[in-house]
Amino acid sequence: MLALLAGTGCIENRVSVELFTQIHADGSCTRRVEYRLERVDTNKGDQRVEIRPEDDVLLRWHRFPSGDPWQVRDETQTGLHVIVVEALLPSPAAANGDFFRARSPRAQPGRNVVSAFVDAEHGVYEYQEVLRDPSSPLAATRALSRSALKRDEAFAEGFAKALAGKGVSPRESDVRRAYREDLALPFAREVALLAERPLYGPRERRDLDLLFDGIDEKQKALAVRLSALAPGTPPEEIDAAVEASFNALGDSLLAQLDEAGLPLLTPEGADRLRFRATLVMPAPILRANTCVAGDTATWEFDEEDLFGRGFEMKALASVP
Repeated sequence: MLALLAGTGCIENRVSVELFTQIHADGSCTRRVEYRLERVDTNKGDQRVEIRPEDDVLLRWHRFPSGDPWQVRDETQTGLHVIVVEALLPSPAAANGDFFRARSPRAQPGRNVVSAFVDAEHGVYEYQEVLRDPSSPLAATRALSRSALKRDEAFAEGFAKALAGKGVSPRESDVRRAYREDLALPFAREVALLAERPLYGPRERRDLDLLFDGIDEKQKALAVRLSALAPGTPPEEIDAAVEASFNALGDSLLAQLDEAGLPLLTPEGADRLRFRATLVMPAPILRANTCVAGDTATWEFDEEDLFGRGFEMKALASVP
């Protein structure tokens, strides 16, 4: 199934988001978010190529704040699209939800949540922002496993069609039962256990890869069971029929995930989103969950950090 998502060539989209937040002494806040899409041909030394409307993920996936007090600047040239949104806000909390991304109208959007405490009288400023995207590869895998459980009839029909004229086919009810018991149900159970974890980190990414690697063994076990139910039919014909039906079913399931805006994985040349966030406080930062230089904190992360619990930025500053 992973092989169905192979790379699509040498054209690459490079997407980045720069968040800038400056909290002023009176508690107001300057907020600027810059979105940058660059489309390049890696076989031609990263030469920029035209961004067609259907390839412009800034317009397809992102929603931008509008109206007072937001100002929006939109600039395009060959291979480059930049959108900047900026505002002077009454408080940092007013930036809540100014990042919004959904891969399809049906997808749960990735968003930011901002919480801040300002005590201007005593010079205390506390800031926290979390960016989270619930449409993770793990969420996609869970949706995939649930759909696969319901597709036993489609698998049986595809199997019978692939085996037509090549031997004796097992009864449809036996094929459906074997598909559920040997492949779909064990896979769904493994996914459910993995989905219970609160994080989507390096261990979860590795375990998800291993889970998909295990599908091949489940497919082989299914073919062995079906061979036993079709005496006289060459095992290689059963193997080929199982593979053909499984690949057709995989295409259908992946199309469903794409329509739902759920990324099973990020293939070569796909849109990868990278972030850089800068926070400037009106006083020295005493502590933060990143490196600090005086009144400034900076974070760098990518879209995988938005999955699971999301990426958190927090800092506390105080006037000496």
